[in-house]
Amino acid sequence: MQPVLPSWFKQRQAKLEPAGENTYRVTAPNLVESFIGIRPGENGRWAAFLRQAADAPDLAATGPEFANPGDAWGAAFELHRRHIMVGEPPAGAAP
Repeated sequence: MQPVLPSWFKQRQAKLEPAGENTYRVTAPNLVESFIGIRPGENGRWAAFLRQAADAPDLAATGPEFANPGDAWGAAFELHRRHIMVGEPPAGAAP
């Protein structure tokens, strides 16, 4: 399922390119490259993640708490907004 782009994503002139199964590369002027994606959980629900490279460990992630892929994509975009655009440190990061 291809994600639906939030309005702020378009306003920031961001671009989304496929980078693997359920993973996309995000680029935008004046922002570092990042990767967002979703994955199914063992409980039948979906989780979202944010990475600095396609094969890097997760920079931030949610638990498998979303009932459908569309909601998980919304969470992936929110992870990108909070950690890349706003600069919020990931949970558990040293200050």
